[in-house]
Amino acid sequence: MKSHKGAWIAAAAALLLAIVAGAIAALCSGTADPAGPSTGNPSVDSSLSGEEREADWGKTILVDGTVYRLNSSLRTILFLGVDDGESVASGIAPGEGRRADTIVLLLLDDAAKETTLLSISRDTIVDVDAYNQNGDYAYSAPSHINMQYYFGDSPSRSCYLMKRTVSRLLYGIQIDGCFSLTAEGIVTVVDQLGGISVTMPEDYTDVDPRYEAGAQLTLDGREADRLFRYRDTRVVGSNEARAERQIRLMTSLFQELQSATSLSRLESLLEAAGEDVCSDLDAETLKKLLTYRMNPASRTLPGTVVSGDDGHDEFHVDEAALRKLLIELFYQPVEDE
Repeated sequence: MKSHKGAWIAAAAALLLAIVAGAIAALCSGTADPAGPSTGNPSVDSSLSGEEREADWGKTILVDGTVYRLNSSLRTILFLGVDDGESVASGIAPGEGRRADTIVLLLLDDAAKETTLLSISRDTIVDVDAYNQNGDYAYSAPSHINMQYYFGDSPSRSCYLMKRTVSRLLYGIQIDGCFSLTAEGIVTVVDQLGGISVTMPEDYTDVDPRYEAGAQLTLDGREADRLFRYRDTRVVGSNEARAERQIRLMTSLFQELQSATSLSRLESLLEAAGEDVCSDLDAETLKKLLTYRMNPASRTLPGTVVSGDDGHDEFHVDEAALRKLLIELFYQPVEDE
């Protein structure tokens, strides 16, 4: 498996160069915002007509003459699988070099008692908000979305930054909570559960000779983590195949938790993971995760993978398809009242 270290050093360097250049330009024009990027999310009616991307949608939107209202029974949780971390640009950014290499939004529907997964590619190109070593906002520049996690000076701060950036990507959809696990945290939770049962959706014998398509196996923590993170960076679009595999593994993990775990047991699992887990979820939300059925029809962010100028994959969102998906997942047509 090809190493990511050189790629991340180059990516961080490119981002930081863009930040410096942007900051100089902003200072020269007198437009730099010392308070940081806007986080407003006005609850106003918005139209999808025209070419310009709408930054935020309100509680109701108008699409082709039909009024849609935000589904009030939904609660959203951002799940982040965090890599091991490394020193990418020591002394410049506040974090420890970790990135959110798995990004999945969980939609908990209180009416249907169901959880739907929306996978977001870690290679998605967005405006990443950069912060200096003191934690002060510096500038925003296009980069891979998983780099946003890097600019937090603590796991909770990194989760907050990721919530804000993912919300901005999704036209201002509110994200209610966040749950992150490092690689070691995944290993701990899976081992505490006694492993997870999976059916290999396709041939992964390049990872392990046992991983033939259709093979039914119980993976321990290390095996699950390896399969969770494996990708061949020599192949363009390899992260998209990995994201599909991660959704399957996450579904298996949640099913294992639901069948063998009570709320008190889940809390003990999180305690065992210690600093490898970061969560702002309350007991009620954790209970929903344990009791709501998992919707087998998971969704993925629509878009196209291209090879960037530096040779690294870039995922570019299909905005029109994203708008349709968000309406389908988050809004309901308003009947005549």
